[in-house]
Amino acid sequence: MTIQQLQALDMSLVQPEALQTAVQDILDDYNATSDKKAFEEIAKENIEKVFLLVERLTPNSIKKTKEEVPKKTEKKDMAKDEKETAAKKSTSDKSKKPSKTVKKELDALSKDIKACRLKIKKYNEEKRKNQPKKPKPMRHTKIKNHFIAIANLIPPAHKENLKMQKEAEKILLRAYRGIMNTYGINFVRAEAGEKDIKEKYDKMEEKAKK
Repeated sequence: MTIQQLQALDMSLVQPEALQTAVQDILDDYNATSDKKAFEEIAKENIEKVFLLVERLTPNSIKKTKEEVPKKTEKKDMAKDEKETAAKKSTSDKSKKPSKTVKKELDALSKDIKACRLKIKKYNEEKRKNQPKKPKPMRHTKIKNHFIAIANLIPPAHKENLKMQKEAEKILLRAYRGIMNTYGINFVRAEAGEKDIKEKYDKMEEKAKK
């Protein structure tokens, strides 16, 4: 049994309600996880249990594949009668409360799903721990990014105003050099940041000229 088989179910026909909830819980957990493959492996047993219960209690909720659809025969009317009988049986089953045995199975399944969630949560935490941490941006990079952010704040009405852009570029570069000198930041790093700010304004000017 696979998660795809659960996804293909007609949820409106899955009964009793506790079983429908169990199916939906597994599908919601699957949709919420980023590592689908790991989820299927961890939740494999629960997926099988749920599908077998659906198969036993509401088989009419399992959508038939193209290969399973019977060919047209003279017994078409008989098949129609069988379908109507099954539909009536399903409607009557919906109103019935699940037997004690089924209720016991569903209660156990609910506990298994909760335990499975904890396993998946633990797996995700371990995975995050083992992932290499992104290095924090250095001070000179943060300063440069702030100045580039200021360049982006040009009013929309003046985005094509080259004179204003050039004036703003001069002011920003002058302020940037002053800050870098005051903070005693390495000349090579300061120069690299200045180059990035100039490139930003060059791109803005190119757009304005188009």
